Amino acid sequence: RILDLDLVVRDEDGNILDPEQTSTISLFRAHEIASKQVEERLQEEKSQKQNIDINRQAKFAATPSFALFVNLKNVVCKIGEDAEVLMSLYDPLESKFISENYLVRWSSCGLPKDIDRLHNLRAVFTDLGSKDLKREKISFVCQIVRVGRMELRDNNTRKLTSGLRRPFGVAGTSVC
Repeated sequence: RILDLDLVVRDEDGNILDPEQTSTISLFRAHEIASKQVEERLQEEKSQKQNIDINRQAKFAATPSFALFVNLKNVVCKIGEDAEVLMSLYDPLESKFISENYLVRWSSCGLPKDIDRLHNLRAVFTDLGSKDLKREKISFVCQIVRVGRMELRDNNTRKLTSGLRRPFGVAGTSVC
């Protein structure tokens, strides 16, 4: 019945009723009974499936999950050296970060270090649940870390101060 095939009428023991040995009226009644049983079974399975779907929807509604999509177009900041741009979500009331950092390495030329990602610097902060939405304030924070010499004006190459990570700047905006 589920597959829209012919219904095979069987007796109480599960044997196929032979139309040669069973009267037409008995065969018709057995067919009606079998059709009703199959229809009841289908309705029962549909209601169970609907209950499962309703329970699943209720679980998703009880624990909603949201995401924040960020697309980095450019970093307008004259650094003069390589830099790292770190983006994350921050709760200013609790004074703590609530997400991991999204890291973009930026070259001294003003382009991403990985040039293949030039127009594809995207991040999705996922699994922001109802707890995060109940926060009074969430901020998007962008930190810039300079990677290079200890001081920008230091041209003495004999000093072994290259590759140092130094804070350079920070920016933030309120998300909600």
